[in-house]
Amino acid sequence: MKVFAFDYASGGGGDGSTGATSPDSLKHHGRIMLGALLADLAALPEIELITISEPGLFAHRFDACLQAADAVWPLAPEAGGLLERLSRQVLRRNRILLGSRPAALRVAASKLRTARALARAGVAVAATYTPGQALPDWSGGWVVKPDDGAGCLNTRIFPDANTALAWIAASGDAGYVLQPFIQGKLGSLSLLCCEDDAQVLSCNEQRIAVRDNQFHFLGTTVNSICDDAGRFARLAQSVNAAIPGLWGYVGVDFIVTGQGVVVLEVNPRLTTSYCGLHASIGCNPAALVLDLLERPTGTPRARTKPVAVSVDVAAFGSA
Repeated sequence: MKVFAFDYASGGGGDGSTGATSPDSLKHHGRIMLGALLADLAALPEIELITISEPGLFAHRFDACLQAADAVWPLAPEAGGLLERLSRQVLRRNRILLGSRPAALRVAASKLRTARALARAGVAVAATYTPGQALPDWSGGWVVKPDDGAGCLNTRIFPDANTALAWIAASGDAGYVLQPFIQGKLGSLSLLCCEDDAQVLSCNEQRIAVRDNQFHFLGTTVNSICDDAGRFARLAQSVNAAIPGLWGYVGVDFIVTGQGVVVLEVNPRLTTSYCGLHASIGCNPAALVLDLLERPTGTPRARTKPVAVSVDVAAFGSA
């Protein structure tokens, strides 16, 4: 099978030639995720790799690579509907999409749509509001983030709602949402999703810092959170059921509070935790995704007992 795997930002798709630019932090994260993915795919003898690795060539080579491939594994942010558009191009060319379906991408691309979909399904999720909505009386801080943002990019914390709303008004951007700041332990799940099933590959602890009231993602420790009680396995099934069309690798950001686990967002694509996943579980995660094409409910490949693996991106900014 010929697999076209690419990262939009680091491959030149976000260099301005396609009408948008990508922050350096997103380019860096894209490079390390693509590097891990390519290494995993290259280890599979049945796979012939196609990629765009040289910055600036994305717009020129995408169509040719798509034409040559049997299957496509896109790495791109959901912002602005980008990942959804690229995925629709893959499907229009009758190629196998190694990722979530466009309908799921549309939901997950919006913090507001995600929160509403999860809440309807009974999943505990961070309350999410638009600037024009009446906000509840909340004595704590407020988090402001782009509705379709990626990671911590342009995500800020303010001491109260009035300060948060004033900052949004001054920014001139109507695309922000607000969430009450929730105290707790930040983490993420790396899931393997297919149809009505979701397996937890890892439970990860996230490292986040705040500087000048802006959040900065420092890294993650893969499989450093234990799930002996099975609560994350149950959460995985609930999230998968709430957003039909999730497929392959999916990340879920959450916070553990005194009252339980609260979901912050769903990432229907590779996350930085993928970079430590192979070493953590002793099994090729790209192979697990490809296995879904032939045996979505079959016996999974053997894995070793998970070990904690750190992925550090602290030196590279705020995404």
